[in-house]
This record gives sequence, C-alpha cells and structure tokens, in this order.
Amino acid sequence: MIPTMRLRNPRQFRRQCQSAAASSVAIALVTFASYKLHFNNTTVVLLYLLVVVLESLAGGAVASLIVAVVAAACLDFFFLPPLFTFRIADPFNVLTLFVFLIIALVVMWLVLRVSVEAQRARRRGMEMEQLYEVARRLLVVTPDQVCGVPALKVFREVLGSAAVCLFDASTAELGIDGISQYDLAERTRQAYIFGKDTDDAYRGVFVRRLRIGSATIGAIGFEGLPDPEMISAASVLAAAALERAHTFRRASYETAAAHAEDFRAAILDALAHEFKTPLATILAVIGGIREARLEPEQVEMAEMIEFEVSRLSRLTTRLIRTAQLDREELKARLKPMDIVPFVEGVVHRYMAQSQERRVAVTSSCPSIEVPADRQLLDLALTQLLDNAFKYSLPASAINVSVQAEGGFVTTCVRNEGNSIAPDEQDRIFERFYRGARVRNLVSGTGLGLYVARKIATAHGGSLDLVNDGPGKGVAFCLQLPMLNHGCDNLPVRH
Repeated sequence: MIPTMRLRNPRQFRRQCQSAAASSVAIALVTFASYKLHFNNTTVVLLYLLVVVLESLAGGAVASLIVAVVAAACLDFFFLPPLFTFRIADPFNVLTLFVFLIIALVVMWLVLRVSVEAQRARRRGMEMEQLYEVARRLLVVTPDQVCGVPALKVFREVLGSAAVCLFDASTAELGIDGISQYDLAERTRQAYIFGKDTDDAYRGVFVRRLRIGSATIGAIGFEGLPDPEMISAASVLAAAALERAHTFRRASYETAAAHAEDFRAAILDALAHEFKTPLATILAVIGGIREARLEPEQVEMAEMIEFEVSRLSRLTTRLIRTAQLDREELKARLKPMDIVPFVEGVVHRYMAQSQERRVAVTSSCPSIEVPADRQLLDLALTQLLDNAFKYSLPASAINVSVQAEGGFVTTCVRNEGNSIAPDEQDRIFERFYRGARVRNLVSGTGLGLYVARKIATAHGGSLDLVNDGPGKGVAFCLQLPMLNHGCDNLPVRH
C-alpha cells in the first residue's frame, strides 16, 4: 500500500516545512564539506542518500520529497560537469542523476511505508488493549445488567463514545448510557426491526446488529465513537455478553422451575398422606356403625358414605403413587400378563366408581400377552380413563380398544369432546402443564399424563395423542411390545 502524502492540518504542514528546512541545511553542509574536501561523486551520492533516509525517518512524505529534490539539485550543480550550472553535458551523468532520484524516492517510499505500518501496528495494539479492557470489565458485570447502565458504561468509557445503546430482542429491553443528540435509541431499535446495519459518518452514529450464528439477538449503537473501525469488534463482544445473559436467564428459569415442581410434588405427597389417616379412620367407624341395628334408610346412607370414602381413599392412594413416580426413576418389574382381561377389569372397576359415562371395550384378539408391571400399568390406564371422563361431553360414550399389530399392542382410550390445540399437543405431557381452556374448568394437578408416559417408556413402549378433529374428541394410545404376535401366535420378535 502506497503511503499517503495528504496533509491533514496546517500544523502538520508547518512541521514538515521546518523538517525539510533543517534537512536542506544538512544537504548544504554535506555539499560544502564534499566540495572543499574533493569527495568523489560516489561518496557524495551516499551522503545525500543518508540525509534523505534520515529525513524520511523523522519527517513526512512532503518533507522527504523536498529534500530529495534539493539533494539532486545540489549534486547536479556542484558535482556534475559542467559545474555551477544545471546543464549536464555528459549523457551518462543524466543517467546518474536520474538513478539518484529513483533511489532516493524508493528509499523514501520504503521508509515511509515502514513508518505507516508501524503506526498501524501501534494503533492495532491500542485497539486490542481497549477490546481486552472491554472484555475484562464485561466479565465483571452480572448477566442481568448487560442491558443496563453498568455494561453500557464499559463501552462508553473504554472506547470513548459519547453515547451507547443496546437493544435486547428477547425481552424488547432498550438500554442507553450517555447523552445522544441524534436519536440513537430509535436508530438502534430500527436496525434490529429492519435487519440492517446503519452508518451515519456525518453525525458519527454507527449501529450494528448482534448475531450469534445465523440468529439476530439484538442491536448495539454508538454515537461519537472516535475510531469507527472499532465498532465491528465491539459488536462481537456485545453479542457475546448478551448471549451470556440469555444463557444465565434460561439456566435461572430452569432451576427455579425445577425447584417449584419439586416443591409442588412434595406438597401433593404431604397432603395425600395427611388425608390417608382420617379416611382410614372414617372407614373403620362406618364399618362399626353398619354392625349396629340400623333402619333401612340409615343402612343405605352408611353404604353411600362407605362407598364415597373408599373412592376418596383410592384417589388419595393414586395421588401418592403419582407424586412418588414423578420424583423417582421408574424401574418396571415386568411379568407376562394377558392385557385384554386386564383392560376389561380396570374399565369395570372404574365404571363401578363413576357411572356418569358409558364405556365400551373392543379387542382384535381374545388374548394378547405382554410383559408388564401390573401396578404401574393399572395406574397409567386409570389415568387415561380419568382424563376421558373429565374432558368428554356429558352423557357421551368412551371407547377403549385393544389392537395387536406388528409385534405391538395398542390400547386407545377415545372420548368425544373438544380437541386439543396444536400448540398444546406436545406440552400436555409435561409436568404440571394443563391446557389453557380447561385449567380453570376442571380440577387436576397436571401430573397424570406425564407419569402415564413415563410408565409407557419404562415398559419399552410409548404414549401418544391422536386428535380426531375439531369437536370430535381425542384419543390417547398406549403402545406396548408383545410377547407374541397376538392372534397369529407368531414367534417372539427379538
């Protein structure tokens, strides 16, 4: 790259003129000494080149050019015949003068180039020091203050900017430090909204989007930045700091959510245990009362109380078991069992507890053997029936089907009612999640489907949702591996 010869201000011009004058005096002294002492032309040329090199090291391009021209003129006037005139008689002397000028200019250019590169290296070193200081001070700032004054003050103080603004896309939070005269905050927000970096060199406003990979996470703007070349590196540091804040925020949320879920599970467990003791006492008392001589009406009421208390006791037991399974790693104790009569038994038992719906059970085979943990599978199927009763239309039918196909048996519990929104179909299997439309209409803890899917996974199977369509209801299908191929009685699949 050719060094620039442009003068930036009058003071620099005067300084170069003074340097050129001093070097011209040195050329005059060299000329006087060489002429008096009768130095040969080669020695004179070397002395002149030495002055030109020294001027190039100390002065600027203009001063060096002036000194080179003065040295060439002195060489021609005092040492090349005819002497004391600028006319050159010997053509070889013209070549000598021309070569001297070329050498002087090349040396001057090389020296100036080295000087410019040294200045750039010093500037890069200063920039690296500034960026290092920014990075070091940003690490001290807590992640929740990245969009606040402490982090922005780091950029403003270290880089010397008049104002700094940062926009966080995840929270739509806009922070600014310093005094802006050209609406820096709005420019920064618009850079993110329109996805375009902006440079306004006239007003000294520079805005860059903050990107991590292919994602844009915000924008940063500088006003009055002394060195605009720093903005690219500064925006990289700002993006790293903002991503660090996002990671911290996500980790804090996940930790808090985990603690909250553990706390809720512990509360459910504690409440269920507190209910078990008085329920057992009530059952014992009702049993004693039924032994006494009661009127028929009183016997009927006692039986009703005993039935409801037994039902509440079973619900409490299930709640305890659900809370325990939520916190534990499930290890199913698998034993061969015929799933068809098992499903029929669970349905009949559930129907005895609640007669609000009609339940129909269908099966593709009279007998299908699966490896299963009877207690865990009972809890999962009961949960699916409970969901079907809760969220189905009044007096509607509930269908339970058992189908064998491809080495797997699928038990589907289908009910009529509202379908589940697409954005909630995956989330309903999360811990404590309940649909937005039903959370205030139907009681529940949001643990049932989570535990049911956990039980299915422990059996090497799956639990999935099937939406029949708007207003047609839903079906939860529990799929388990078989010990044989159902009705075909094919060899066991390994």
